[in-house]
Amino acid sequence: MTGDTGLPKRRFNAWPLAAVVITLILAVAVPVAYLAVHLAAAPSRLASAISQAAAEALRPKVSIQEIVLSSITDVHKENKLVVMTTDISTDVTREEGSSSFGIYWGTNVARVAVKNARVQYVIDCDKLRTSDYIYDEPAKALCITFPRPHVDTTMVAIDPGQVQTLDLRGGWARFDKQETKENALAELRPKIIGQAQAPYIREIAEARGVEAATKLLQPLAETLNRDGVTLRIAYRD
Repeated sequence: MTGDTGLPKRRFNAWPLAAVVITLILAVAVPVAYLAVHLAAAPSRLASAISQAAAEALRPKVSIQEIVLSSITDVHKENKLVVMTTDISTDVTREEGSSSFGIYWGTNVARVAVKNARVQYVIDCDKLRTSDYIYDEPAKALCITFPRPHVDTTMVAIDPGQVQTLDLRGGWARFDKQETKENALAELRPKIIGQAQAPYIREIAEARGVEAATKLLQPLAETLNRDGVTLRIAYRD
């Protein structure tokens, strides 16, 4: 016979335990479901990443030193890079006096002019050195400093048909005015060169020079761009 102890009996409530279990299930199931969805798409992403990495690894890497040596060789083949041609019109007046034994024999006067004499500006590519290639690694930029464009004094074209004699006079006792004219004609070429070097013409030539050098080095720029390197053109100070 079992006796009553007199203590109240406690009833077991399962709801708190069920709430804990449900919470745990949700805490585990939701991340797992999220991961499962992303893993389903992972193979294609992984394959793409591996493919890109493989292509990058297999693509031949060219060092800046190799690029510089190859570029200098190619640029030197150009020798002189013509960046601009311009037409110059000018005139020369020459006066030649003569006296001997205290006697003044008079003054010859010759004035000649030329229209549309052709002059060209060039860059001496054969003077380009390895020190003119400056690589800025943080900026990933290769700067090439060229010699400044200058007038090619060996290529001044004067059309004889464009030369005029504007004035020709001999001294009162002179018979050599043609010689004075020839001396005036000889001064045309250096005057053309001098006028072609006016500051405003040089500025135009330098702008054209950057354009011409950029076009010449287009293959090099494309090679550099594949590695994310930009090409810059400048002139020596």
